[in-house]
Amino acid sequence: MKKKKEIFAIYFPSWHPDRHYEKWYGKGFSEWELLKTTRPLFEGHHQPLEPAWGYFDESAPEYMEKQIDLAADNGITGFMFDWYWYEGDQFLEKALDEAFLKAPNRNRLKFFLMWANHNWGIWPALDDGLRAMNGNENQASTVFLTARHSEEDLRAVMDFCCKKYFSCENYWKINGKPVYSFYNCNKLFEFIPPADVLEIINEEARKAGFPGIYTLMNIGCCNDNEYFCGWGRIPRMREAGFDAVFAYNSGLRSNYKECVAPDKPTIEYSFTMINQRHCWQQIAAQGLPFCPSVTTGSDVSPRWSRNLTYPWDFEKMGYYPISAGNTPERVGELLDEALSFDSEAVLINAWNEWSEGMYLLPEKKWGSAYLDTVKKIIAKHQ
Repeated sequence: MKKKKEIFAIYFPSWHPDRHYEKWYGKGFSEWELLKTTRPLFEGHHQPLEPAWGYFDESAPEYMEKQIDLAADNGITGFMFDWYWYEGDQFLEKALDEAFLKAPNRNRLKFFLMWANHNWGIWPALDDGLRAMNGNENQASTVFLTARHSEEDLRAVMDFCCKKYFSCENYWKINGKPVYSFYNCNKLFEFIPPADVLEIINEEARKAGFPGIYTLMNIGCCNDNEYFCGWGRIPRMREAGFDAVFAYNSGLRSNYKECVAPDKPTIEYSFTMINQRHCWQQIAAQGLPFCPSVTTGSDVSPRWSRNLTYPWDFEKMGYYPISAGNTPERVGELLDEALSFDSEAVLINAWNEWSEGMYLLPEKKWGSAYLDTVKKIIAKHQ
């Protein structure tokens, strides 16, 4: 009997008030405020995005219950939560801790964590003047939270996760091992060698009664080659004994400017599709299991400076072009191909990354068209 493949949508939990946001920006702030103030940069630019449910508080249990049912009803089997920890200081945890884990229907979906171990700073949209982006971390002049690693902290993270998350019956496990991901493996390895990382996390998992940790490492969002994808990192991880990899949001390559529309800052989704296919093939050739990741498009303009006008210097500003033509049909075509790979799971980026233009949740313009397509493609492979 064919094993059912897991379909995880990436969940970005920035749509509720947080104590850090309140300290930085004032009471009640969430990333919805960036969406509300976004304006079109050119004719036909679909902004501001408007969720079909309105700008809802995701930490409210009734909304999480609705999200779980909607995802499960459309073939999604789980959420991969972006998870933030800064030496014991958590950030954006309410959607998971106070809504998802307390939802009466939570067992309709599995979940697992990707430790988003990157710095967090002020967005250009909330900074003074025309500020550039700082790498992949969407920050401008000020860093609020700095990611650091140590053996002591890694043990604390594993102990915390074993007790709070891994013990949940709907936490995703492979052969009894909780699946766990790191966003930036190179940053982690700067502090702790790969073999030591495995020894530490497996030791802590065994203390808690698990057979170990199943490591699913992100190798995307990096500048290792012209495709901004780190398949060259895989041999080192394979040698150390890591289990599997995926490439979070791979879709550009260094010559993308040649494909930007001549009269506006857009790039055809067909370009993204070609690049994702190439990255999948390169990753598959490295001899380590991998999970294909499908991106639904890209539009980070809600986080950009409100003083921005076109044309701009893409490299200097770090403001990459906006996806055009990323229709539900094209996203479905890419998902269809991803599901054809021999893998434990496929990841969809994303469920609700509204401020980066990646979402499956119903939106005013598209309605449920993306989810309808996802449901149809998933059903075809079952």
